[in-house]
Amino acid sequence: MRYFRSGIYAVLDGDRLGLATRMERRPPVNLLRAYAVAAADAGAVAVQLRLKHLPLGHPTRLTALNALRRALGGRIPVIADDDLLAAVGAHVGLHLGQDDGDPQAARAQLDPEALLGFSTHTVAQVTAAQALPVQYLGFGPVRATNGKQTRDAVTGLDGLALAVAASRIPVVAIGGLTLVDVAAVRATGAHAIAVIGAWLGPIGAPHDIPTAQLRLAELVAAWNA
Repeated sequence: MRYFRSGIYAVLDGDRLGLATRMERRPPVNLLRAYAVAAADAGAVAVQLRLKHLPLGHPTRLTALNALRRALGGRIPVIADDDLLAAVGAHVGLHLGQDDGDPQAARAQLDPEALLGFSTHTVAQVTAAQALPVQYLGFGPVRATNGKQTRDAVTGLDGLALAVAASRIPVVAIGGLTLVDVAAVRATGAHAIAVIGAWLGPIGAPHDIPTAQLRLAELVAAWNA
């Protein structure tokens, strides 16, 4: 089973890039590919493609995942958000939320070497997840976030530290984290930190590709400091 190294996990979010308002035109797969390559060049340890504005099974999901996998050429893992069929079809990893499907069933369908991640929001969920066939756990939101709609309580760094202590599975910190949080997150023992706005910029005014790459490189440097 392939793991990703410790560091910055880049979430490539279509809503953050304003793609939901662009779907009347040709899907911007080339744009997604360019951001993914920029993330890898900046030192990201994985790239998750998140296209919440598209229904599961939409053909653009599979097309984009295949494009990212080919462009990255195995340098870092590509991970699909929620969409098992797209992950299987593109031969990439998969990340599931608490209500997005059964990790046991997903593991049986994914490629043997494909990563499988699972979101958790409480220490009790972390403890329960230890029996699952997953390679990492997302945990959070550590900070308040506008990156997704959630009813889950903010955990803070103390909650993250408890989750890390409770898990034999690597933990990826999620939720509203920025450059100023990197050192403190690493100090908890978290394996990685997942970022959206910290590299892609604010909703409605996303960074262009060179700026996004620079922001991600800054996050990587802070992690490695």
